Amino acid sequence: MGALFIFILVSVSVISALLFFNKGEKAQEIKSTLKNIYENFKELFLSFKKLFLIVKELVQSKLDQEQTQLKDESTQSQAEVIAEPEATSEPETTSEPEVIAETEVTSEPEVTSEDSINDSNIDIKTE
Repeated sequence: MGALFIFILVSVSVISALLFFNKGEKAQEIKSTLKNIYENFKELFLSFKKLFLIVKELVQSKLDQEQTQLKDESTQSQAEVIAEPEATSEPETTSEPEVIAETEVTSEPEVTSEDSINDSNIDIKTE
């Protein structure tokens, strides 16, 4: 492979040297044709570069749209997942007031213990 590259390089340099030093009419025609070919290749590569950039922007915009859609879907699914634990956490919060209600019930007889104080006063007086 290296030998082929060297052979092509040497051939091009020999032909270029012959054309450069030859001032004939055919040599001038060959030079102008090669110059046109060079300019056309340059324009072709610039067009390929523009095409590549346009395709790159198109692909990136499609990927951004897909990522945005995926983020929206994941946000919605996260909202659903978050909503479910909230629903299960509600019974836990309702169980706490039940405990508080029981303690209040036990504290109410203590509030009504004035009668028992009066009863105990009566017992003390009778003794």
